[in-house]
Amino acid sequence: MEVRYGIIKPSNPVGGVPIGMGASEVIKAKSGRFVKSDGSGRAEIAGDGDTELIGFVELAEQTCSSTEGGTKATLFSDLNMVIRIPLAYDGSTYTVNYSASLLNKTCDLADISNIQKANLTDSDEDTLVVVGGQAATSTTADDGYVDVMLNPNKMRATGVA
Repeated sequence: MEVRYGIIKPSNPVGGVPIGMGASEVIKAKSGRFVKSDGSGRAEIAGDGDTELIGFVELAEQTCSSTEGGTKATLFSDLNMVIRIPLAYDGSTYTVNYSASLLNKTCDLADISNIQKANLTDSDEDTLVVVGGQAATSTTADDGYVDVMLNPNKMRATGVA
């Protein structure tokens, strides 16, 4: 049975809002799609080192338009939704596999070959909260995943002035 990635528990019946994507952003099906602001009102895929998120976009696998804002996505930023993303676990750089001891703890994102994954080895930015998951069967299997929620302390924290 193939694992479904993306929003697995929506909580806002209204849905998302449209947003333009940054130029040439790469979207993979088996990936998270958490985004940050590019500072000009567009969304860019977030990675390690990004300290603030604006939400999660729903978008089919693709490389976005080379024109800024040319590709439109739907942005979801509900703090109660649960999102399933792959787990970064290779035994060398990413050494922590999923376990129940990680529930309700924060973690970071990792971007590995244009695939956004949960980084359970690191919590420098604390952008996500772990609420479930499944451990990878080995360091080479790439079959683990984590169910996460947006950390409200890392959402839309930049003011207009």
